Amino acid sequence: MAEAAGVSRALVHAYLGDRRGLIDAVQVRIIGRLDTWVGHGLKRATTRDARLAALVHGVFAYVDDERDAWGVLAASGGFDHPALHGVRGRWAAAASVDDDPADVPAHAAVSALLGGVGTWVNRGVEAGTVLPILGRLLVEPPPPTTTDVAST
Repeated sequence: MAEAAGVSRALVHAYLGDRRGLIDAVQVRIIGRLDTWVGHGLKRATTRDARLAALVHGVFAYVDDERDAWGVLAASGGFDHPALHGVRGRWAAAASVDDDPADVPAHAAVSALLGGVGTWVNRGVEAGTVLPILGRLLVEPPPPTTTDVAST
């Protein structure tokens, strides 16, 4: 790798440390590119529905265009990387009512998107097929009534 980058092995080790440091650096780069890619659409979206559409279409487009990078992220444990946790939280806030970072339905929608997109893209599922399904997660259920609570 050092040879391909045109630097010494010592320099690679000085910046990245061991193999885990290299994997971490690759994961951070992939996550950063994903966030930038999706961010272009998010910046233009002005409603919650438009933000969800930007998230879904952006993630689908990124995974379709960057299948190898997405595979590396999946295979290397990158879905549990702190950088992706941060991105997931910001995206959930964007998809939530009133930009609420604790909005559980928004977190569920974003997590479902990130968890399923690789399989969906590989199977040829279109973003437009998934969008209304994820949108249904954002619909707040009515609060339970006393009869609902008593029957459970």
